[in-house]
Amino acid sequence: MIKVDLSTLRYNRLNQGFTLIELMIVVVIVAVIAAIAIPSYQHFMRRAIAAQAQQEMYKIAEQLERHKLKNFTYLGFNARYLYPAPPSPRVDSFVETTQTLSLPLESSIPKYTIRIRDGGNANPLLTGTTAIGQSWVITAISGDVKNFSYLLTSTGIRCKTITPVNININPGSSTPPAKVECGAGSEDW
Repeated sequence: MIKVDLSTLRYNRLNQGFTLIELMIVVVIVAVIAAIAIPSYQHFMRRAIAAQAQQEMYKIAEQLERHKLKNFTYLGFNARYLYPAPPSPRVDSFVETTQTLSLPLESSIPKYTIRIRDGGNANPLLTGTTAIGQSWVITAISGDVKNFSYLLTSTGIRCKTITPVNININPGSSTPPAKVECGAGSEDW
């Protein structure tokens, strides 16, 4: 009579592991989830940084209007007080000499570059000596070709475009269009 030890049989059956088919099914499920989740997450992140760019543009526009109420002109507006220089080693997102803000704030890899300019011909800085100070133009240019670039002006233009080279902020330019706009394929925001 052959004696079989049931505890050994049960132990061997539990330690056989997974079959190749079971592992392949798990790999396929993970691949499908990743194929759906990663693009969705990237789209969400693009929308989030675009919303931050719009928010910062509105914040600057509000402060420009406050400046004009106090001084009767936009001349001399410097956004440095909105974005004080952080202590080292953090990255300073605002460049005072060019009135340029990089987003996300304090990031070494900018996803948006916001520029504040005079609304007159040639668009000098509002802190510059050649600025007129009667209007302003704010642009937010995306570093991601899949994200919108934005234009906001004191005259009420609010537009966005996927192609940032279409944005014309110089009303006196000799190249068409000779007006401030986002160009072909743009939409309001």
